[in-house]
Amino acid sequence: MLVGTRRHEIMKLLDLKQQVTITELSEKFNVSQMTIRRDLDLLESEGKIQRSHGGAVKVKRYMGAGYEQRASENPLEKAAIAKEASRHIQDGMSIILDAGTTTAAMVHELERFRNLKVITRDLHIALLLSNEERFGSMEVYCTGGRVSKWAYSMDGIYAERMMNAVTVDIAFMTCEAVSYDKGAMAWSPVLVGARQSSMKAANTRILLADASKFSYTSLAIFSDLEAFDEIITDDRLDEHEIGIFRSSGYALNVVSLQG
Repeated sequence: MLVGTRRHEIMKLLDLKQQVTITELSEKFNVSQMTIRRDLDLLESEGKIQRSHGGAVKVKRYMGAGYEQRASENPLEKAAIAKEASRHIQDGMSIILDAGTTTAAMVHELERFRNLKVITRDLHIALLLSNEERFGSMEVYCTGGRVSKWAYSMDGIYAERMMNAVTVDIAFMTCEAVSYDKGAMAWSPVLVGARQSSMKAANTRILLADASKFSYTSLAIFSDLEAFDEIITDDRLDEHEIGIFRSSGYALNVVSLQG
């Protein structure tokens, strides 16, 4: 069995049970315990598991972590994804920036464009883009709605109504988890409506998700992956998983962190 396949199977086992041991994994895959330890070390470095005494448990993430915590996670990966995403933008375009720390990383990239129209439900992004010196030619619109104090974003019926009333060139979307068979997920059903409205408003839909968000599930599915014209991630994503997504026909763009 290929290394990537074995690690993928380990994650599937953790979907079925709370904990696995090194001994049972070694016996199941007919490899040494040292090999299993290396597998678990890598999966832990990717943020997918937490090592326990003699085994591992699956990390349960993206259930409403605070903004500051999320902003500190994987900053290089988010910057690389943001840079790649910005290649789709041209002067004069209208775009939606979904709420999230990865879309917030795009703010730096937007500085070189002229006459953009940007719609967001992210208060942090709206505040950054309000800088007249840096973004003077840009028109910035912020939705109304219920303010999420942990995420500095807005959601609910009023956010949805504004998104339903506009048409844009591109929507840059975020998520809390990505699964090739379930789709793009949010941590709460409260977020589903605003994200779906944002996607309906756009001619092109691009999902931004660093590799740590793959192979997880979260509470609420807001879109099938077929709805996205492109999914941009980073090269920490396991090669086996990359193969699964691409063989399923998804437009997966894997950005190298080396350049």
